[in-house]
Parts: sequence; structure tokens; C-alpha cells
Amino acid sequence: MKRSRWYRAFSKKGPAEHFWLSLLCFSALVIASFLLFEQQIEDFLVHLNLYQPSTPAQTLNLALLLIALLALDVVLPVPSSMVALLAVAVLGSVGGYLVIVIGLCLGAGLGYALGAGYFRLLAGRLGLHQRSPGQLGYRLGTLSLICLRGVPVLAETSVVAAGMQRYPLRAFLLITTLANAGLALAYTAIGTFLIEQNALLVTLLASMVLPVVFVAGYSLLKRKPGVEPPLRGRFEVSYDYPVIFTDHLFEPRNPCLHRVLTAQHHAPVTVMVFADEQLLHSAPQLREQIDAYFAAHADLHLQTAPLAVPAGELSKTSQVLEQLYTDMLQHGLDRHCYVLALGGGAVLDAVGYACATFHRGIRLIRIPSTVLAQNDAGIGVKNGINAFGQKNLLGAFYPATAVINDFQLLTSLTRRDQIAGLAEAVKVALIKDPAFFEWMERHADALAHFDHAASRYAIRRCAELHLGHITGAGDPFERGNGRPLDYGHWAAHKLENLSHHRLRHGEAVAVGMALDGLYANALGLLSDVDTQRVMSLLRKLGFNLCPPELSLQDAQGRSPLLLGLEEFRQHLGGQLSIPMLNGIGQSVDLHEIDSTQMEAALHRLSSRSAAPLALGEGYAQ
Repeated sequence: MKRSRWYRAFSKKGPAEHFWLSLLCFSALVIASFLLFEQQIEDFLVHLNLYQPSTPAQTLNLALLLIALLALDVVLPVPSSMVALLAVAVLGSVGGYLVIVIGLCLGAGLGYALGAGYFRLLAGRLGLHQRSPGQLGYRLGTLSLICLRGVPVLAETSVVAAGMQRYPLRAFLLITTLANAGLALAYTAIGTFLIEQNALLVTLLASMVLPVVFVAGYSLLKRKPGVEPPLRGRFEVSYDYPVIFTDHLFEPRNPCLHRVLTAQHHAPVTVMVFADEQLLHSAPQLREQIDAYFAAHADLHLQTAPLAVPAGELSKTSQVLEQLYTDMLQHGLDRHCYVLALGGGAVLDAVGYACATFHRGIRLIRIPSTVLAQNDAGIGVKNGINAFGQKNLLGAFYPATAVINDFQLLTSLTRRDQIAGLAEAVKVALIKDPAFFEWMERHADALAHFDHAASRYAIRRCAELHLGHITGAGDPFERGNGRPLDYGHWAAHKLENLSHHRLRHGEAVAVGMALDGLYANALGLLSDVDTQRVMSLLRKLGFNLCPPELSLQDAQGRSPLLLGLEEFRQHLGGQLSIPMLNGIGQSVDLHEIDSTQMEAALHRLSSRSAAPLALGEGYAQ
């Protein structure tokens, strides 16, 4: 390619730095060509003016020739401005305009294709191989791509470089097409006037004037006194972690854990284990099983015996977090080590937050030991602790390397803990999967008695729905306000605090769902029949929907539970967004809550929870 030297120069530096240099060189080139080949150019124009196609076929052939010349300008030293003006002279204003637009667009497309294909192989030598796809969009910008369409050398350079940097194709085609249409209009207007005057010299100079206009316009629009263009950084991080279901994880013949730990390491892997102290107490054989497992694998090194972490919400304090940091530091953990976190959702939150922040991130494997953690909390990306009287006030989004669900860890739980975790299954079914909700209605008795087959299916389906939302809703780190997975949670968080965590999280969520169901019923969003189905399933599973915290009142006679709405608004970051059911498997976000209606729903729940919901109570005015 004859302009490869220019191409290399302008690929290494921003095109804006070379406008006047390129203009001077190009002007010298055109003037020298005019002086050297004046007679030849004049003869060519005379013959071209004398030649007028007499048949449609000749007109078409001439148009195709001119289009080809314009399209090949990206690889050949074709004076595109001259060809454009001649197209207007020979084919007229309309025909010339169409030829110019088509030719310039094909040339831009050819340049993009060359950059995206062959010339991309030269990216390493040109210093562009380390730039991320689409970065040229920030270096040049829309304004630059438009203005450079009329600048010789830079026009070709910009489209080739756009292809090399994988500038978004749709945006590129739209920008260049509009720019080419405007450029063709300018050529047509000037060419129509000048060609009619037979002003050869003026025509040649006009072919240089348009680039000057484009460069000057770009300079005026681009350069603003006293304003430095911002630097921009952009990158994407991809997360990929498996959620594995197994039994007897620490049986030496079970390959699950070994595969996960050695997937990214060939050398001996250093591991440290933090376990829920309640789990260690209820399953005393677990310590020996863990020791035996690591002893059976020479390529795995257990740094120390499993360390106990306080169970439940007691683990989510700054004191426990500080102890976790102390243990990690004392045992010399680095970013290539693994931490196994065994426990319920609260323990996983606390250990996960420590791993997310110690050395800015240590590899974490979550091993949930409760129903709630296996079907919800353990498979998510949120970690945190409670602080200043607020639940999960401090935390980080930090995906685990893997999540391993061992069903056998659930068999040592109390019946209360086994059932409490099913609240999250009801929640995700209500907002996402009516078929799953119907399945739970049919198997409510089996689930209430923790039948293994039914419980395994409920846990896996719930985890599948939660994971699908986290990975498929486009907002895994909860940047937006809409959070359907928080259905029933504004009241649940407050109830946990009011009960000093006497209520399990799942038990509080069940009450929160019932309360929000009654509120939606009062607004006319949820029918009486569907409201009855929600209340009935929760009761069949064994949830108490009327804990004493519902009846608490402050000195002014207000329910402290309703203060949870304001706390939840702050938790969301400003705007209140509460998911409410408008059908089984459907939800809508409400940004305002009618306090009178919510108080009425609270009264209905606290006074009628023990009795079936009477039809006709819904749709309150």
C-alpha cells in the first residue's frame, strides 16, 4: 500500500496532531502533480468533457468506473476530490451525487474491512495490539470520524484504523454514511458551479479547498480554549463460576473439590478453611473429614485446622472481620491461596467480605451449609457485614471461584433451619416461575417434612432461578434500583433487627412476603385468589406469619416495622423501589408506598394471620 508510511504514523499518534502537516504535504503533492502533469490533466479533462455517454449502458459503465476509482482510493493514490468533481461534470448533479456517495461509502467499507482483516495482523508492530476493541471511538470520536472524511490521507487512515480497533460496525456505517452524504453534497454544489465555468485551475484548487474547510471546521469544533480533553478508561471483567451439587464433599474419592482447587494451579495449592461454629458443633466429625481429605491429596496443603466463625448474624460484625484478617495474615495467605467458607449465608457474607478486601482479593470457594445459603445467599456475588445498626451496610460484590452444595450438610440442621430456607424458594417462584410455585403447592407437605427428593429439587430449582437472574438480568452488581429478588425483604431486614435476629432470615422473608401480598391485594394488583394461595403455601410450609414484632409500637403509636421502608430506600441509594406481585410469577416495581394502606395490610396480617384470608377483603378502596 503506497500510503503505509502515513498509515503507520497516524496509527501511532492521534490524527488531530497531524492535520496541518498532512495538509501541507498533500498540498505540495497536488501542486507538484499539477505543474508536472498539467498538459496531461487538461487533455484528460477535455476528452472527458467531449465524451458524453449516449446510451444507458455507457452511462452505467462510466458511473461504475468512477465508483470504482472512489472506492479504491483507500489503497490507490486516487485524487478522490478530482474524481468527485468530474463525476458531477459528466453525469450531472443527481448522477454525480449518487456516484460520489456510493463510491465513498464503498471505500469506507473497504478500508474498515482491510483494517479488521489483513492490517490487523500488523497491530503488534504498530503498537495497537494492546488497545481494547472500540477504543478508537474514544480517540477519534464521532466528530473526528465525520470531519476526517474530507481530509486526504487521514480519511483513509481513519477507516482502516477503525477496522483494526474493532470500532462498532453499526455506529461506523451510520457515521460514515452521513458524513459521505454531506461531503458529496458539497462536492456536487461546488462542482456544478465550477465545471460550468470550465475553470480547470479553479477546479483543481477547489479539490484542495474542501479538505481545508473540513480541517478548519474540525479545529474550531475540537479545540476549546482552556479545556483539556478527558482521558478515558474502559475495560470489562468476565466472571465464570460453577455451582456444583454433590454429596459427601470431603470424602477423598469425591473429585469435586480437588478439581476446583487444581483447575488453575499445577503446583501444590494452599488452602485455609473457615467454618460456621454451629456447623462444627452439630457435625463434630467434619473437622476429621476435612483433615483426612487434605491428607489424601498430596497436591493440596491445608494451612491450618478449620477455624470456627460465630454462627448467624453474630459473624457479621467488625470484630469478627478483624479476626478474619488477623488469621489470614498470621497464616501467610496471598492472592494465590484459596479460602473455603463453610456455613450459612451470614458466615459466607462475612468471610466473603474478608476475602474480597484482604490483598484486594483472595480466591474464595463457598460451601453453603444451610438450605437458605444453598438456594440463594451462597450462589450470589454479595458479601458484607452489619454496621451502625444497619444490615449489610458495609460490603463488596465479589464472586466466588466456585460454589459447592453438599446436600449432606443439610441433614444435621434443625427442622426449623431446614424449613426457613424454603422461603427464598417461594419468593423466587412468586416473582419468576408460576410453574415452580404450583409444584411447591402440590409438594408442600413433603417440603414441610424436608423430604429429601422434594427438598433437593426445590433447592436446585431455586438456585437455578437465582443464578439465572444474577447472570442474565444485566445488573449483577445492582447498579440500578429494580431488584425483584428483594421481594419481601424491606420488611424482613427490619424484622430481623427488631427481633435481635431471633427470627431467621427466611422466617422474616416469609412474613415480609405475606405483608407485601396483602398490600398488593389492597391496591388491586393481586387478586384475592392469588393472595390466598400465597398465604396458604407459607402456612403449610410451617411459617409463623404473625411474630410479636408486628405488634410493636413506639411512643407515638407508630409501628417501627414501617421505618424499614426508609432504611430500605437508603440501602437502594436514594429512590425507593419495592417489588410487588401483580400475579403469580409476575412483579412490578413501586416507587411510592401508601403508608395508610401498608398500615392496614400490617393490621390484617397481625390480626388475621392465624385464620384463612376471607375472599372479598382485597381490592380495598
